[in-house]
Amino acid sequence: MFYSCRVSGNSSRQSIGTDFRIGVSMRAGRKGTRKGSRLPLLFGTLFAIALLAGCQSGPERSASSARKQVTIAVSPLLGSTAIYVADEKGYFRQEGLDATLQRHASGQMSLQAVLSGKADFAAVAETPIAYAAVEGKPLAVVATIAEIDRAALIVARKDRGISQGVDLKGKKVGVAPGTSGDFFLHIYLMTSYIDPKQVSTVNLPSEQIVNALLSGKVDAVSTWSPLTMALQEKLGGNAVLLDEPGLYTLTWNLVVTRDLARRDPDSIVRVLRAIVRANRFIAERPGEAQAITARNIGTEVADVAKEWADCKPTASLDQSLILDLEDQARWIVKREAVGIEVPNFLDFIDTTGLRVVVPDAVQIVERRE
Repeated sequence: MFYSCRVSGNSSRQSIGTDFRIGVSMRAGRKGTRKGSRLPLLFGTLFAIALLAGCQSGPERSASSARKQVTIAVSPLLGSTAIYVADEKGYFRQEGLDATLQRHASGQMSLQAVLSGKADFAAVAETPIAYAAVEGKPLAVVATIAEIDRAALIVARKDRGISQGVDLKGKKVGVAPGTSGDFFLHIYLMTSYIDPKQVSTVNLPSEQIVNALLSGKVDAVSTWSPLTMALQEKLGGNAVLLDEPGLYTLTWNLVVTRDLARRDPDSIVRVLRAIVRANRFIAERPGEAQAITARNIGTEVADVAKEWADCKPTASLDQSLILDLEDQARWIVKREAVGIEVPNFLDFIDTTGLRVVVPDAVQIVERRE
């Protein structure tokens, strides 16, 4: 089985594209004056002003149109940084949105909020998306907003005789089923040549992961940050981290229902514009962005800073997301013995909004009729 690792290069194109186009227009206006006519200068100047207004006043244009209310379901993960920044810095408001952040313990729960009609957008990893797609849920991924290395880890107790992967044999490992932690345990065991039948998997709600390991109910857990950070802090020298560099890169994705994608593409465009603005802020002012993230996920800035380099904000839709979802769907179908085929994940991607906001950030081969 192949597990792909993605690195996005779209953020730099997002930040320089507008400036480049404006520069070309202004240079063209200056070139006209060399022919001795004031008319090209006048038209060139007016064109440049109009272009500047069109490129730079998008937020104000959106804000002056009908305001919209949206609810965005989020969970405490570094991948949600752009959402937190867009909220605190007023980018959603400037795009004409009255945005409410709905807090959940996991991306899986955020996705359920969207599918049950309790939220409009959800930030979620690819594993819950793959599960929902296998079940035929009417969802649509509108953008990947972050890629995170080492987002999921196995945290084990040293006093249970665990110091390396092979020591998991015969041990109880807690996971939240259907989450990225669940999938990470699978690929860690497979790449460590450990038969999954030799490990006792204990299914736990996301909110019980930390206490289950601290209380000794399980010997290890496969979970994500900031739960992994909390466990390291509380276990201290008794904590053992199990991971393989480059084994798994988690994608953090913005998801809506197909119904919302069909009836209100404008809200998607506005949210994505705010995310792109937030990404620029993150790149330019990382210290302040870390402080905003720490406040929202309930941890210390120093803890966020430790893992900051592992998280790459983006606004993209890449073909490798399809490959990741297909890999995970095959795992789900095989494990659950579901009598259906792996779905066509093009049916669960909506590129319309991102093509409006950052056209060249869409790198998915779509079907042709």
